[in-house]
Order: sequence, then structure tokens, then C-alpha cells
Amino acid sequence: MNRIAAVLFACGMAAVVQAGAARAASPDPKDLAVPPQELSKARALLQKLGSDSYRDREEAQAELAKMGRLAKGVLAEAATAGDDPEIRLRAARLLPKASAADLKARIDTFLEDKEGKFEHDLPGLKVFRAKLGAGDKSRALYAEILKSPYNLELFAAIEKGNTEGGRAIGDRRNNMWMDMNGQRFPGGGRPTAPRQPTLADIAAVLFAEALVPSDNIPKAGQWAYMNSGQFLQQSSSINALNSPDQPHHAVYRTIVASWIGSRTDAMEMSNIVYMLNNAPFASFKESQTLLRRIVLTDGVQLWARGQALNMLVQKNGKEETKFLRGVLKNELRAGDYPDLYPDEKDPNRKVPLSNEGVVQQVFWQKPGQLQGQQHSIQLRDAALAFLLHQEKLNLRDFGFETQPGFNPPPGQPLYFGQYAFTTEDQRSFGMVKWGWKLMKDSISPPAKADEPKKDEPKKPNPEGDDSTKPRPGGGVRPLPGVKPIRPLPAVDLPVPAPAPKPDVEKK
Repeated sequence: MNRIAAVLFACGMAAVVQAGAARAASPDPKDLAVPPQELSKARALLQKLGSDSYRDREEAQAELAKMGRLAKGVLAEAATAGDDPEIRLRAARLLPKASAADLKARIDTFLEDKEGKFEHDLPGLKVFRAKLGAGDKSRALYAEILKSPYNLELFAAIEKGNTEGGRAIGDRRNNMWMDMNGQRFPGGGRPTAPRQPTLADIAAVLFAEALVPSDNIPKAGQWAYMNSGQFLQQSSSINALNSPDQPHHAVYRTIVASWIGSRTDAMEMSNIVYMLNNAPFASFKESQTLLRRIVLTDGVQLWARGQALNMLVQKNGKEETKFLRGVLKNELRAGDYPDLYPDEKDPNRKVPLSNEGVVQQVFWQKPGQLQGQQHSIQLRDAALAFLLHQEKLNLRDFGFETQPGFNPPPGQPLYFGQYAFTTEDQRSFGMVKWGWKLMKDSISPPAKADEPKKDEPKKPNPEGDDSTKPRPGGGVRPLPGVKPIRPLPAVDLPVPAPAPKPDVEKK
């Protein structure tokens, strides 16, 4: 057997031994405790790291390396608090490998605890279980996430609070973005090859961002206008969302849903509005909630607010009538939208908003004009146009002008650029006329299903007589919807005596 074959055989045997050890791991973390004799051995070897003999130092370092995770605690203490610089240096070199072995042992123990009976000392595990459960699928994704030391550092940071967690999120997604685009070095250095993030890396960042408020995440550099939506649209993410047979499909969809529902940063919402209308993200109910939040949030780009309103109407149709009326009225009732205001204590609170911002500019050139004209569409204009179109009313009757040669057909989608108020007087006219229509509808609501329409014959009453036929006891049957008039009381009037007949003489 040559040297290469021997090395490969040794490595293969080591892998088998490690796999067997992983399968035989105990589910109880207490079994990972380092025996006292191993601690004593590690401390004795640690002292030899400072020996005057170079051979003794090298032999002690090799023995400590063989101890692996059993020497981790001793090495960690010596690397930071030792007095001998030689001991500190060698302990620091040995610590990463020992820590990796310790982490692997804890992960193996965690995976063996299939029923979740024990508490495990792993970063972010408690909150991960609280959000995603302790089942096999959740446990498998968590173990995959912790295979990366960067994800391990991220989860450890979010346990320390929003400030530390926000900084770690900013660093982690910045590194992932640089990997995706290839690291470039100043001075003409050769860039590294682009590397796509794994599903576990994306899931870790999204999970952390759903926990830490956006205000705590730094937005320096390109992150002033970019966000983790860039990672969501990578192939590994799309495949996991679309394919139920992909590993971690269900758990990852839960993480994505939580991330979408937690977005509150105005710039971030502006940048992901189009993503929410595309598959597979349009299938999340949280996307509908986020679209409404985009419409209502000051600071979001006005074009994004208009697009969010358009997407809601195109998807939900008349289900958005109440929301459109709220936008047009410039206020919403908080209790009507528990998904937007889950912690609201006063359901009758009126939520103000601004609806006069310009969401799009249109440019029309009418026949016979040498130069076209530019017109602005405000958020309230769009809300009114959608309401009129839903009720199959003519937009022109309410002061709108439409693109030359275009008449929005009822039942077909209505889009920006097809209509506009060309003057402020026309806008005022349209808003006032809509107000009058609402007032008229409130006074004379549409007939109910059980009431006859005007063009239908009147149904006879149960007795078979007509509604105007005299009723027993006097009076006539009142018309539907008309309050009967109470009859006046009977009055006995004096009867005059008959006049005497005149005497007619016979001639």
C-alpha cells in the first residue's frame, strides 16, 4: 500500500469512527461534562507549553490537540488570562479546533434528543424553538445553520440584545453580499470567485432580522438602499420555497413569512414592493399585510405606495373596498386591521395617513396638440379611480380624463397612466361628487334581497286582499317602509232637525 492509499484509508477509518460516535451520542448534555482526570491532564499539559525545552512545548501542544474538546475550557481560560505569553499564544492556536470539536459534540447531542427532553447550551436555540417548534424538521435546519461559524456568531449576538444583534446582522449580510459578488481588493488584487449563499445562511439572517427591529441594524454603504430581499431571491431560496420535497421547505417558509410580516423600515419596504407581487412571495398572507403597511407608511417612496395599492386591488378586487375608502378619507379604523395593529388596545382609534402625495406622473399628447402635457396622479386619485371602476361608474363623470382613445372597460384591470385629473378644479369636483354619492347611498340604500323591486308586481298579503283594501277596524294597510298614520278619534256631531216642508196650495 503506497503512502497516498494509506492516508486515504486512515482518513476513511477516521470518518467511520466519527460517524459511529455521532450515532452513539447521548441525548443528555450532562454526558458531555469533562471528567476531572481529563481536566487535570489538560492543565498539566498547559503548563508544559511554557517549558524552557522546545521539545516539551511541542509535545505538550500535540497532546492538547489530541484531547480536542476535552481541553477547550482550559485553553479558553489560558488564551485570555494566562501570564506567560508563550502559553497564551499556543493556547490561542489550539482553541479554534477544540471549540469546533466541542460544538460538534453539542450538536450531535442535540440531534439525538429527538423528543426535546433536555436543555442544550447552543446559541439562539431557545428562541429558535419558541418560534419554530422542537420537531425534527426544525431541529435539522438549526443544526445546518450552526455548521457555519459566522451563523454561530450571529446567533450568539442576538442573545445579547438588539444592539449587538443589529451590528452582527449588518456584518453578516454585508459579508454574504461580498461573497455573492466576489471580494475585490484594493491595489489591483485578484478578486475572489463569487459564491452563492446556502439556504442555511439565508435562513439564519432572515430569522435574526425578524427578531431585531430594523432601527437597530446599521444601514451604511449599499445597505442604505439594499436589504435581505436580495438573498430571498437567490436560487437556493426560491427552490426551497417552491418545492415541498426540498429539505427544510416547511420550516424555511415559516421563517420567510415571519420576515415579511416584520418589515417596518421605509426604505426597505420601498425596495421590496415589487418582490411581494411575484411568485412565490405573493402566496404569503403576510405579503398582503405588508402591502397595506407600505401604503400607509410615511417615508416610503410615493411610487412604491402607489404600486402597493395597485397590487392589492388587482389581487383582491372588491375585498379592498373598505381599505380604499379609508385611504380616500385619509384615516382608518385600527380595529378593522388587526394584522396591521396587533397590539392595539382601542379598536376605534382613527389612524391618520397622508393621501395627497404624487404616486405617478402621466404624459399625454392629445390630437391636434403640438406638445403633450404632464399630469400628476395622487394616492387619493388612485383610490377614487379604483372605487369608481369597481362600481362600474364612468371615470369621466367624476372629472377624470383618460388617455386619448382609451375608455376603461368595466370588469377589466385599471392601471396607472390610464387616467388623471388634469386640473385641481376637476379633482375637487370628483371628490365632492363622490361624497354626494356616499351621502345619497346612506340615505337611500339599495333594496334588500327580500324587498320587491320597483319594477316587480306587489305581492298580495297573507289574507289575499290588496294592500289598499280597508282593514278590519278601519284604516288601510300601510305601504312597506311607510309609517302608518294614526286615525283621529271619533266625534259625535249634533244632527240638525229636518227642515219643514213648504205648503203648496192647490190652484
